[in-house]
Amino acid sequence: MDTVKIGAFLRELRKEKNLTQEQLADVFNVSARTVSRWETGSNMPDIGILVEIADYYQLDVREILNGERNAAVAPDDGSNLKEVAEYADKEKEKMAVKARIYAIAGICGMFIFGLIRAFGSSDSMICRLIASVALILVYAALASSLIYTSSRLQTLQRKLKSKIRKNLVLIIVTICIGVILLFTLVPMLLIGSTG
Repeated sequence: MDTVKIGAFLRELRKEKNLTQEQLADVFNVSARTVSRWETGSNMPDIGILVEIADYYQLDVREILNGERNAAVAPDDGSNLKEVAEYADKEKEKMAVKARIYAIAGICGMFIFGLIRAFGSSDSMICRLIASVALILVYAALASSLIYTSSRLQTLQRKLKSKIRKNLVLIIVTICIGVILLFTLVPMLLIGSTG
């Protein structure tokens, strides 16, 4: 699958409809930057959006995957379906890798925090600093996971034709967690307990 060829084909289709990247992004409820990545071939739409793009341009998914229009889409010998399946598998694999990275980062942060709190000196500034950094790592992993997962929920938003702003609730929750960590737990660790 030639992603650059597919991207050029997607750009050509958009221009035929006299749409800007922003206008097309609104149609599919994604960012203009995402459309730009599709068109350069640096990133490809997930399988759900790919089907929607094919419907929007009144094309067969195979034409998009081939990066060109076919006068008559030939009967499928199974190879195109294999391409679609491989494409979907690659998307799932990317999602699984990102989820693992976020989970490992969060677990490492919690492990380091637990070790420091259990074995470190509560009077040691370096122990409190390491514990604070570990908590921030846990927060960053949580925030990244929430934001990444919310982008996967955009497909559901598109199907429901929801006008809810993308990711707003999850971003607010993430910011609240960050504020709680920064203004309560981190200073408590840096100053230490008085008693």
